[in-house]
Amino acid sequence: MMKPFLLLALIILMAVSCKRNGEPYPRICTETNEEINDLVTMKLADTLTLVNCSKRYNKQRWVMPDGGTSTQETVYFIPSGLDTFTIRLFVSDDDFVNEYEATKRVVVNP
Repeated sequence: MMKPFLLLALIILMAVSCKRNGEPYPRICTETNEEINDLVTMKLADTLTLVNCSKRYNKQRWVMPDGGTSTQETVYFIPSGLDTFTIRLFVSDDDFVNEYEATKRVVVNP
């Protein structure tokens, strides 16, 4: 009587422990009040702090407007002129076989 119960408990335990958490959810957070949806407004002389606040990811890669990249949790954007820039964050759960992208547009004013 005890063997079937133990076998059933083992099967349930394996099923629960092998459950996948779900796909990564990419998200960029900023430390500014000048943001509406994914559009940030900033001044030319300012520095914008961007933080990876994604969920369920193992790897991250930032791509900055000048083509530079970073794998840090936090990056800083210092604008090179008056324009609209796009910052990209890629997250993955498995060495970028499937990657998920978040973008943040930044409008730089004088």
